[in-house]
Amino acid sequence: MNIRMILPALLLALSALAVRADDPDPARLDALIPIGQAVDLVAARYQGRMIAAEIVEEEDRPFYEFRWLTPQGNVLRVRLDGETGGFVLVDGVGQTEARVLP
Repeated sequence: MNIRMILPALLLALSALAVRADDPDPARLDALIPIGQAVDLVAARYQGRMIAAEIVEEEDRPFYEFRWLTPQGNVLRVRLDGETGGFVLVDGVGQTEARVLP
């Protein structure tokens, strides 16, 4: 994974964490998988590259949400569980074409 691809996501993730500094349970943020690992999980499943990343929280659970640019020029929204790395949502046109086959 190229550092130029990970650095923007890392900066976005860190800024999101800074906004959440009032979180009463900072140990939960320590449970997040590293953002580089999350990007690698998406890259293993979909061709393309990350163009945006953020950490969102729903129902007291953290998620990574990525915008993923496919080789066909489509943008997918990919959401991973921030603690397990499991895929929660993939939305957008061109999912089938961008899918990396096993």
